[in-house]
Amino acid sequence: MQALEISGNEINPSIYLNHLENKFVISGESRPENPLKYYEPVFTWFKEYFNYLYVLNDLDSSKATLSKALKVDFDYFNSTSAKVMFDLFLFLNKEGKDKFKINFEIDWFYYMEDEDMFDAGKEMEKLCGLKFNYHPKL
Repeated sequence: MQALEISGNEINPSIYLNHLENKFVISGESRPENPLKYYEPVFTWFKEYFNYLYVLNDLDSSKATLSKALKVDFDYFNSTSAKVMFDLFLFLNKEGKDKFKINFEIDWFYYMEDEDMFDAGKEMEKLCGLKFNYHPKL
């Protein structure tokens, strides 16, 4: 299984998903022209990751539950990106937890003075069913 690494720019976030390092990060600005298309490789990668873990650990017959954290560190994201991120969180909850016994938590980073970013995290947490850990930045 390959890591997924997408370099960001002024409108697209950086994405780094590496199962060997147990590191899952999305960061930067998120206002791509087509968020569904931009984030499609992320959904695909997580599907492959879940199947990889299933085969590797035979999670279907195991009572063990794995815990993982996705670090989300946006400086800004637009409403269409918010929708896709919310869909990703629902996917991680439904596919990861329900099917493969992987509990994802979201490490949500925000600037201390950015109440909107903090509130966006709180709202997504309430609706998606994943636990969010909040990390204020200076």
